Amino acid sequence: MGEIIFHIFLLVIMGVFYKGSLDINTARMTDPIGPAGFPRAIIFVAVLLIIPSLIKTIKKYRESKGEKKEKIKELDPGFLALLAVIVLFVLSIGYVGFWFGALVIISSVMWILNERKPVRLIATTVIGALGFTFVFGKILSIPLPRGYGFFEMVSYFIY
Repeated sequence: MGEIIFHIFLLVIMGVFYKGSLDINTARMTDPIGPAGFPRAIIFVAVLLIIPSLIKTIKKYRESKGEKKEKIKELDPGFLALLAVIVLFVLSIGYVGFWFGALVIISSVMWILNERKPVRLIATTVIGALGFTFVFGKILSIPLPRGYGFFEMVSYFIY
């Protein structure tokens, strides 16, 4: 039942976001889609993905109504480790910068998910961190946190 409520909650949130996209100023449009076109397209795709998932969840709920339910393992050590890594990333990104924070979170998540091959771990971590930094920092011109001291110098060297 919780999954059904979550799907309905997501549909409501998508509706709120779509309503918000209607308020985007399109007076100075330079392209045929306009500034509101991309958010509306993403919301439309999200709704198209949520509705079949909701239908599937409802069918699964009806079929399993009489079955005995399993105990959910919410306090799984892997889940708690992932949660801790995300919290540490959010708290430390202002001090160590985005690039170094991305290095740490990507490698930590891969390690938690049992990736133990060092070459693959290092290559994916460096390529992923550089890729995210390049896409968000250079291509999309999103100001990323640079950190302090040594981390700031390295971030100016990279992007």
